[in-house]
Amino acid sequence: MAKRAIICVGDTTTHGGKVLEGAPTFTLNGRNVAGVGHQVLCPRCKGIFPILPDLLGRRYPHTIGERDTAVEGMRTACGAELIASQGTGTIDDVGAGERGDGGSPGGSAAAAATVAPSPTLCLECLKAAAKNAATMVARG
Repeated sequence: MAKRAIICVGDTTTHGGKVLEGAPTFTLNGRNVAGVGHQVLCPRCKGIFPILPDLLGRRYPHTIGERDTAVEGMRTACGAELIASQGTGTIDDVGAGERGDGGSPGGSAAAAATVAPSPTLCLECLKAAAKNAATMVARG
C-alpha cells in the first residue's frame, strides 16, 4: 500500500491551477479538505473543472460527506494532476476497486503492471474515462 497526500483548498495542479473548494466541516492544517467533485481553477484550460475519481479505479478508505477524499495524483476533468502542498495528512491506497477493508496487497501495482505493456487502452479504462467525461487518459 502506498500513502498519498490529502488535497486541500489552495493546493496546486500541473496546469498551474488551484483547488477552489473543499468540505466546510473538515480541515487539515487549517485548510478545508477537497474531495471528488470539488472545483479547481485551471488557467491553462481557461475554466473551472471538478476533481475526478482516480483514473485507475482505486478507492480510498476516507470520505467527507459521502465524497471520496481527494489525494495527490488524482486529476481534474481538464486533465490536470493534483499536487499536495503538505505531506503529513495521508491516506493509504487500498488497491483497485477496493474500499478500506484491505483487499489484495499491492492491488493497484498489479493493476498498473497489467495495463502498462499493452499498446492500447483497455475497454474498462475507456469506459471509466467516458463515464467521468475525461478529456485525457493518462497511462502509467
